[in-house]
Amino acid sequence: MPHTPEWIYIVFLTFSTIVMIFLFRHDWNRLAKLYSTQEAPPQNFCRMQSGSVGLVYYKGTLNVGTNSQGIYLSIFPLFSLGLTPLLIPWSAIRKIEPANQLFIERFRLYLNSPKVKLVLSKDILEPAKEFLATQGFEWI
Repeated sequence: MPHTPEWIYIVFLTFSTIVMIFLFRHDWNRLAKLYSTQEAPPQNFCRMQSGSVGLVYYKGTLNVGTNSQGIYLSIFPLFSLGLTPLLIPWSAIRKIEPANQLFIERFRLYLNSPKVKLVLSKDILEPAKEFLATQGFEWI
């Protein structure tokens, strides 16, 4: 049986790590170009939530809040890897649809630019009913 050199495993692990970091940051960085913020989180800020930003599912590391300006998103500091907080305005949302999963009510929000999808729980979006209504979205 041929012997595989150890350096091949190191190269594979390094390459895999770089690819995972790129994928983890890709959609967030696209959003940060337009919606990066230095503002403090809103009062109804919920820490350690689960949800998706683009292709990445943040399980228990997503911090979310809503206010009259839009949706505030950040990552739990230990896992943020330099990802800046976002404040996505309500006007950036072009479509909302249910994205329920088992017993959890969720909504998928489609953004105008960049074409990124957010998936957030109904509980997180509940305080934003009136803001969504002003943008023409009926509460589902």
